[in-house]
Amino acid sequence: MTLFGLPQRRKNSRCVLSLFFVNTLLAGGVGMALTPTVHAESISAETYSFNISAGPLAKAINDFAVISGVYLGGNGQLLQGKNTQGVEGNYSARQALDLLLTGTGLSYEIGEGRSIVLIDSSYVFEDGNGVTMAPLLIAGEKEQKRIGENVMNSNEIESMAGDTSNLTDLLKGNGAVRFSRSSSSSANSASMRPDEVSIHGQSHYQNSYVIDGMSANNDLNPGDSEDTYSNPISPTNLSMLSGSSSQSYYVDPDALESVTVYDSNVPVEFGGFLGGVISSKLKQYDGEDYLSVKYAISKDEWDEMHADESLAEDMADGDSLEGEYTPEYLKQRLTLTGAQGITDKLGMTFTASRATSAFDQSYVKNIGKTVYGKQGVEYDDTVDNFMARFDYRASQDLDVGVSMLYANRYHDGVTNASYDSAFVKSHQATGLGIDTEYRTNSGVLKTLLSYDEAKDTLDSDDSTYTYHYVDYYNGNWPYSGGYGNVNQQQNSANFTVEWLQQAFDIGSYEHSLQTGLELGYKKMFYEVEGDIVSENYRCINSGCADSNGDGVIDYDDEYLRTTNIIAANKLEKTYHSAAVYFSDTIKKGDWTHYLGIRADYSSSLGNIDLSPRVTTEWDVFSDQQTRFLAGVNRYYGRDFFRYEVNSTLRSWRTMYRYNSDGSLNKQTNYTDQSFRDYDLDTPYSDEWNIGVMQRFGVVDVTLQFVNRESRDLVTRTETYDGLDYYSNDGRKSTDTVSLTFETRNPFEVGGTDTYGELSISYQESESNTISDVSYEETISSDEIYYKGGVIYESQLPSFDFNIPVSISFSTRTEVPDWRLIVSNSINVQSGGKVAQNTGEDYTNSTGTYDIYDDLKFDQLITLDTSIEWKPVLFAELEGYIKLSVNNVFDDYIDKSTSSSSYSYTLGRSSSLEVGMRF
Repeated sequence: MTLFGLPQRRKNSRCVLSLFFVNTLLAGGVGMALTPTVHAESISAETYSFNISAGPLAKAINDFAVISGVYLGGNGQLLQGKNTQGVEGNYSARQALDLLLTGTGLSYEIGEGRSIVLIDSSYVFEDGNGVTMAPLLIAGEKEQKRIGENVMNSNEIESMAGDTSNLTDLLKGNGAVRFSRSSSSSANSASMRPDEVSIHGQSHYQNSYVIDGMSANNDLNPGDSEDTYSNPISPTNLSMLSGSSSQSYYVDPDALESVTVYDSNVPVEFGGFLGGVISSKLKQYDGEDYLSVKYAISKDEWDEMHADESLAEDMADGDSLEGEYTPEYLKQRLTLTGAQGITDKLGMTFTASRATSAFDQSYVKNIGKTVYGKQGVEYDDTVDNFMARFDYRASQDLDVGVSMLYANRYHDGVTNASYDSAFVKSHQATGLGIDTEYRTNSGVLKTLLSYDEAKDTLDSDDSTYTYHYVDYYNGNWPYSGGYGNVNQQQNSANFTVEWLQQAFDIGSYEHSLQTGLELGYKKMFYEVEGDIVSENYRCINSGCADSNGDGVIDYDDEYLRTTNIIAANKLEKTYHSAAVYFSDTIKKGDWTHYLGIRADYSSSLGNIDLSPRVTTEWDVFSDQQTRFLAGVNRYYGRDFFRYEVNSTLRSWRTMYRYNSDGSLNKQTNYTDQSFRDYDLDTPYSDEWNIGVMQRFGVVDVTLQFVNRESRDLVTRTETYDGLDYYSNDGRKSTDTVSLTFETRNPFEVGGTDTYGELSISYQESESNTISDVSYEETISSDEIYYKGGVIYESQLPSFDFNIPVSISFSTRTEVPDWRLIVSNSINVQSGGKVAQNTGEDYTNSTGTYDIYDDLKFDQLITLDTSIEWKPVLFAELEGYIKLSVNNVFDDYIDKSTSSSSYSYTLGRSSSLEVGMRF
């Protein structure tokens, strides 16, 4: 057999450093870095059994990497439009790669360890310094896991155990992440809204969501994010729409090539968070054309629903009292994913999906102790997604990408248990991003221009809600109507330019510089489309007599007593922002130092905020087996349109009081005195952390401690005259200790490869705010008796997300010959506790105080499993079946916090997904 590979070249140290630098810059845009499967000192030493079919080179190269365990680097654009004759038989990795590249015009360079960089030989030349390659190339060892950074690729996302229908589902094994106590409950088992997450104890709305470099945050009112199927606003004082999310886009994970979570030591290019950064990248075209169709289904018959014994009869009848659990539902999702080459230089990928949930809930209609029956609602909850990516290789040095985003969640509801008008509430977001990457011999220039708009709308059948006392007098239900139409929206435009300087030496130090500028514009508004009217009728005569003598007591025997009108109006604000950042990665011997600084300005609060980011890493034994890292960083958080809204909306209200003869008695024009002007600092979080990563064979072990001290958190404060204003009185302190074991290479048993990860974390968080929505919480100055002493109520332990211990053990076993993947995930969460008023009093010499005691929750242990099979049905047709079972052993706990409400976690649940790939 004749081999066609180029002889192995020996690169000089300068070239290796340059390649490593470019690898750092371009990581994530390659799409070929796969986990190696074996250890070997030489790429030519061991042989493997290859069976790679002829076809697109991109797919063949990925198959080669899986089989051989070689880490492949190189710009993914090199593979576009190229095909291979394939390879079959027993060969060394080098021999097989030679055969795969025959006739493609591509060659490769062998790097250190088990790394190979693909190159276009026409862009390789030699000079006095040795071999030089075009700056688009990348090389180096397989990127080691960074402490504080966790990356999931598309294969891991697709085969992950458990429910993975939205972005935050993918974070369940991350030790820095905590989910809301309301997640995975029987009440929201049918909901399509993504769960909220807290990172290192910070508020869930203080995370930064990024898609292809674009901000994907909803900054209207993200704190009030629980599902709202009733009471969409508070019409008396007028409020913003609730029930949205801190995410603008409800992402379908099938659209994603990767998700990177930065929970500590976050680089300077990211700002606007106190918790962490969840950065997603859409799939990019890699030279292979395909179309994938998937259909998923889950329903209540496949679930085990648990509720209090007192509700057993209602549950058997399929009723849901006050939305405390969802006994009947059907969830379905249809997803189309595809990739298509348009020209030799242009390709696209897309994902389009619709997820629906149909379920029933009911609300008790009662006045005092008199029950008038139930008001049942048949809900439809829908999420539409469309995301596309176009990649154009304009030249050898210039790449242009276009990302298109669309997401819309809409569901119906009923105004509340009193007023029966139906409404539809929606959250819709649309975005467009254009990014460029221009490579020169000096470095890489990147730009990103993006625009997006996110809006929440309330569309009610009625804009007048009415109370008729005559109906109540006659034993009938006296309420009717609804709350009208309301819109709130944010439009954002951003431009970012970033320069990544080619690595250079100053003396014995190597420097890698990064500089960036961000400019932003944002317009937000809150709008009442038409007047929202409240009418209250009273009887003309005392006791509700027949005032007109027609023999009946009806509407003719009452008069309009009061009318409250929220006038049609619109509040609109515009803001500007700017940020600059700079970092230098300095290397000398076994030490690597990262020095960064970021400066942010936003006209919304008018502050200039400086964020230093400093980390130091030490390769203890100069072999990359033991690495020690320490970091000190500052992060500044987000601010929200809610501040402005609360200072304005209530002034749109006018009240009219009438006499029984219909004449006007009094008119009250409200001025908004509920909130005062505020002058806020930007909330910030100071972080220090230490960690060590140790390699034991094929396992990486990471131990890390992270401390976050958050200050100037925004809270509501009440003055002595009863007015509210926003202040920076909030504080929070969080310590997190995490221990992670992760396989770098799989364990091979028989014909199977098994990857595994074990994460154990302990988190302790203290805050002077109790709820998870501090910017709408008044810090209480009331004193109470708790644990043997008198303290302020605001000193009680926080409730939501405060789960001390989290343990996750996940495995993924691949059986290549059977095209089968089996995934399992064991999750352990300690119950934690919340403080509650016992209803008893404690009295001492200073006064009488309410007694608070701890309500403790049981720990919850669940096993999620999935089996994924991709059979080859025909030559160009691949099948897809995935069966997932969550909480296999049907373990559940009671999460109720009062005797008047019930909350149980969901028991065993199952879903089935089938599909085909052409």
